[in-house]
This record gives sequence, structure tokens and C-alpha cells, in this order.
Amino acid sequence: MTVAGMPRARLPLLYAALAAALVAVLAGWIGYGLGQRSAGYDAAAAEKRAVGEDQQQRLELENKRLNARVAELEMARRLDRDAYGQVEATLGDLQSRLARQSDDLAFYRSIVSPADGIQGLRIQRFEVLPGDEPRQVRLTLTLVQAMRHESVVAGLAQITLLGAKDDVPARFSVGDLLGKPQAELPFSFRYFQTIEQAVVLPEGFEPFETEVRVRSSKLRAPVQQKFAWKVAGQPVAAL
Repeated sequence: MTVAGMPRARLPLLYAALAAALVAVLAGWIGYGLGQRSAGYDAAAAEKRAVGEDQQQRLELENKRLNARVAELEMARRLDRDAYGQVEATLGDLQSRLARQSDDLAFYRSIVSPADGIQGLRIQRFEVLPGDEPRQVRLTLTLVQAMRHESVVAGLAQITLLGAKDDVPARFSVGDLLGKPQAELPFSFRYFQTIEQAVVLPEGFEPFETEVRVRSSKLRAPVQQKFAWKVAGQPVAAL
């Protein structure tokens, strides 16, 4: 018996060929589908990767911008602090210079035109400064000749320390402290002169007042003035 006129003996070959063709078609279709699917996965992965890389770049740029801003603010803060310190130091220096100039101005005014209008030799200033040795002090006396500068004024100054030694009233002149009881401090000037003498305070002696006495042939009577005892910058007890 034949199929469509084909001998029966050839039917197995035909079936085999048809089966092979069907398998080839199925394999091709499956391969095509897998290829499309794989391509789709690859495209999605590539898109995600591109998005991730773009996000990373934007974050890196933002991070750099923020770091730059932080550095800028930090620099501004340091500059502001330095500028403030410089302004403060300059201001302090200017104030110190102004104070010195004001003192100098008052000093020269006292020479040229004193507030009381009294001319002649006068005691302008007396200071006690700490010395370089224990219980040592430096006595500083400034004398001026007010309004009258046509000639030199000369004379002697005596400085006497008044206080207590071992709770007993005591007084020591500069001459006494120098081992020359009759010694006085000489001066000679036209406008002004500062006399400085270092002395060592006797053990147990604590001064509370200083008496300054100035003598000159141009004076009808000695000029005398008392000053409270005060060592600049420290109490005398610390000496």
C-alpha cells in the first residue's frame, strides 16, 4: 500500500525527514527566543549600569564641590581670626602709643606752660621700680624747670624713705642706704632731668612713704614733696 502513490517501503524515510525538519524548526525557534531574551537582559543590564555610572559621576562632582566649599570656609575662618588678631594687636599698639604721647604732651606742657602758671624748678615725677636683686629698688626722680629756660639750674636732691623697721619707726636717706650718710643726688639741666638711683632696703625695713627735698641756689627755699610708697608692678613685700 502506498501513501499518495509512494511505495510503503519509503514511508519510514519520509517520517524521519519530517521529524528532523520539525526538530530543526523547534530548535531554531527556541534559539531565537533565547537570543532575544538574552539580548533584552543585556540591554537592561547595560542601561542600569549606565544609570549607576551617571549617578556615581554626579555624586563625585557634588562631593568635590562640597569639599571645595568646606576648604573655602575654613580658609575664610582662619583669615578672619588672623585679621581679628592683627586688628586687635594694632589697636592695642596704637592705644599704647597714644597713651605715651599723651603723657609726653602733658610732660612738655608742664615745662613750657604749667597749669598753675608757676615758673621755676619743680618736682615733676617720682617712681619706685623693682631692682635686679632681692629687696633692691630703683628710685627715679624727674625734675623740670617750668617756663624759665634761659639758664641752667643746678643743685642737690635728697630722697628719704620713711617706714618701720622691726615695728619701730625708721627713716633712711639714699645716702644712708649707700653707706654715705651725707651724700645727695646732684642735678644740672636747662629743661628737665631724670635722676635714677638703685638702693637695697635693709632687712626688716618696710617703707610706706618717700620724702623728696630739692635744693638749688636759684630757689629761695628748698622744694619738698612726699609720695606714697609703691613699687611699680609689685608690692614692696615681694622684694
